[in-house]
Amino acid sequence: MSGAAGRVGLVLVSHSRALAEATETLARQMTGESVAIACAAGAGAGGAELGTDATAIAAAIERVCGPAGAVVLMDLGSAILSAEMALELVAPELGARTRLTGGPIVEGAVAAAVRAAAGGTLDQVAADARHALDPKAAQLGEAERPAAAAPAAAPAAAATAAAAPAAAATAAAAPAAAATAAVAPAVAADLAIADPSGLHARPAAQLIARAAMFDAAITLENVTAGRGPVATSSLIALASLGARRGDVLRLRATGRQAAEAVEALAALVQREAPAGAAAAPAASGLAIPVAPGVALGPLVRLVRSIPEVPETTVDDPAAEAERLRRALEVAAQDLGNALRGSDILDAHQALLCDPALVDEALSRIERERCNAAWAFRLAIEAAAAIYRQLDDPYLRAREADVHDVGDAVVRALLGGAAATLPDGPPAVVVADDLTPSEAARLDAARVLGVIDRRGGPTSHAAILLRGAGIPAVAGAAALVPDAGGALAGLDGATGEVWLDPDPAITAEIERRQTAIRASRRPPGARAGRLRLACGREIELWANVAGPSDARAAREAGALGVGLLRTEMLFLGRVDEPGEEEQAELLAEIFAVFTGAPIVVRTLDAGGDKVLPYLELDAETNPSLGVRGVRLSLARPALLEAQLRAILVAGRGHDVRVLIPMVSTAAEVGAVRAALERAHEALAAAGRPHLWPVATGIMVEVPSAALMAERLARQADFFSIGTNDLTQHTLAAERGHPRLHALADPAHPAVLRLVRAVVEAGHAAGRPVSVCGEAAGDPDVAPLLVGLGITRLSMCASAFDAVEDALAGATSAELAAVAEEALSVDDAAAARAARAAARRPG
Repeated sequence: MSGAAGRVGLVLVSHSRALAEATETLARQMTGESVAIACAAGAGAGGAELGTDATAIAAAIERVCGPAGAVVLMDLGSAILSAEMALELVAPELGARTRLTGGPIVEGAVAAAVRAAAGGTLDQVAADARHALDPKAAQLGEAERPAAAAPAAAPAAAATAAAAPAAAATAAAAPAAAATAAVAPAVAADLAIADPSGLHARPAAQLIARAAMFDAAITLENVTAGRGPVATSSLIALASLGARRGDVLRLRATGRQAAEAVEALAALVQREAPAGAAAAPAASGLAIPVAPGVALGPLVRLVRSIPEVPETTVDDPAAEAERLRRALEVAAQDLGNALRGSDILDAHQALLCDPALVDEALSRIERERCNAAWAFRLAIEAAAAIYRQLDDPYLRAREADVHDVGDAVVRALLGGAAATLPDGPPAVVVADDLTPSEAARLDAARVLGVIDRRGGPTSHAAILLRGAGIPAVAGAAALVPDAGGALAGLDGATGEVWLDPDPAITAEIERRQTAIRASRRPPGARAGRLRLACGREIELWANVAGPSDARAAREAGALGVGLLRTEMLFLGRVDEPGEEEQAELLAEIFAVFTGAPIVVRTLDAGGDKVLPYLELDAETNPSLGVRGVRLSLARPALLEAQLRAILVAGRGHDVRVLIPMVSTAAEVGAVRAALERAHEALAAAGRPHLWPVATGIMVEVPSAALMAERLARQADFFSIGTNDLTQHTLAAERGHPRLHALADPAHPAVLRLVRAVVEAGHAAGRPVSVCGEAAGDPDVAPLLVGLGITRLSMCASAFDAVEDALAGATSAELAAVAEEALSVDDAAAARAARAAARRPG
């Protein structure tokens, strides 16, 4: 077994089994399940006797020493001898990746675990374990090391007796931080620490876990005491700051997500402890923050019913292969129903057609005569193992998607139902590695919060929980055992988890819930509009994919629907929806927004959005293939049936038609002609319907942006889809895990195209909106408004963040920031310009 998530593992060697297990529990209070920790303690049967066993230590090293290595901590002298002997028993390559350290077993284990959880190297983790007592000694005036012992790579301010060990623990991070600083402007904030106990172990561990989530080099300095700066990746380094309540800490970050990192960490540093208490109530432990919000309620477990897969062979491989193909279609429909309207569905549909899975399973059926479920399960396990070994955390989190698809296919073959919740009142749900389809099926009315015993902040399940507004944490296996807890609380912003909280902790949880409710804006006060400080009005529209999305958007105060994704009618099905069925489903959504404008996008499928019943040809580059309007025009019967359904359902509503992926004026003319034919057919049949209808285009490819002046002659309005526009402009697939920094809508090239569309639209009197994810990004939305956008369409849950980002600004100020963003070299610099303008002074 390798170290958890590719991190350095820990082995705790003690003469006492109870001491080692208690130390592991303490360490996991800081890190959750993110670090592999093994106890090799005691002697005799079950470690009941005092002593150590070299073979047990060797076995523990083998369990936790992955590619990143392992650190071994020992309590007494003979434990060292046993550990040294154990290194002779393991394979040489494991021994070479294992460090024995003389650090104290308790403090060293905590410091090493926190450092490992933050992604520290083997040398860094060992150094933190070795120096774990230094801050305590410095605090008590017992430090004996001279200042000259400080490593040369340490910051000058760290040369005090208290900061010297911190410099040793963080020296390895200095070159990376310096390199980042050379290419990206820094974002900084001075903060007064609010916790009465100062920056003690638990909030420090929480700060480290949160800092590790950002693509930025982050340091913290105690300005009041003149200590630091130190990297926010080491518990020892942070302890060396000696930060007490009221001390001013300087938080500084450089890198792509510097502004986000400073904002998130500042909130942690400045969080007050509950009134009347010496410190914040202790949580049962810290998990990984996933979705903000605070929950308290009965604890229930998600019930899964995945059938056991038989390892049997079949007599007729051809028939078994056909069974698998039918199961893939059923699984596609099942997942489509759960993930309808979500971009995550695209990834699942792609997996269901992935040759690495499907062809491998079919090959096993033919070659080895495996039954279909067994063959597909073997293919899934092989694919999951590939994801599990990857270094990139975003890509590694896709393992859950692979299992989600595998479970859906197995259920289609062998029976079984999707995961369910027991009957009862609203509750906090605990799950083991929540899958995207399970997250999508959770009803926010019944689910107060989610504790995922595995998982992580970059998983698709986490994305869905944030979108649904359900508070959540992950990596909590050590905090929530299978058996324990009738009542649970969690804070999805801090990662705190409480099981069966006492009255004081319950009161604090309820205080936080009250504060969150008080901070939310009443939807009625929004009315779909916000005013800048200069009086200019910005409209807030919503992107929706179905009736539930529409209701949530209406309740949130959306002015209208800026993008209705009709793919939800087509994806995840084994047959094409009929015209009447489409009209009924659309009418249900339209009814939610009676009297408000509704922009309906025609089918945006093809390429990576698979419609099995259309039998489309496989494409080498699906993002640039037959998709969007190209597919619709290639299948005129499909297009005209959809247009007739929209016109019938739209009667009595302010409905407008939006054409996706337009790249030429001829495409707009062809769709307008199809609309005319749809109208004429309905009129000839005597069917009441909406007519005339405004028709606009999505600007998603550079050609449309560059030709916007010409396209304005045929389009009634423009809607900029920044997701595709960004990936096509920068030749960076938006879902590619290694191209996130490049595929950023804040890039000046994308912003320049947005400006071109705005200028063309204004010149022709055509409204221009943005309906891509950038509209709901609080760092990018102000740049869009500065470029002249007055209509932003986004997920309704993003309204508050965007309002906060625009609060107090004037058009002139935003225009100046946007102009600066247009003049820089990359997206990081554009975001930094926005962050700099946001800081006071």
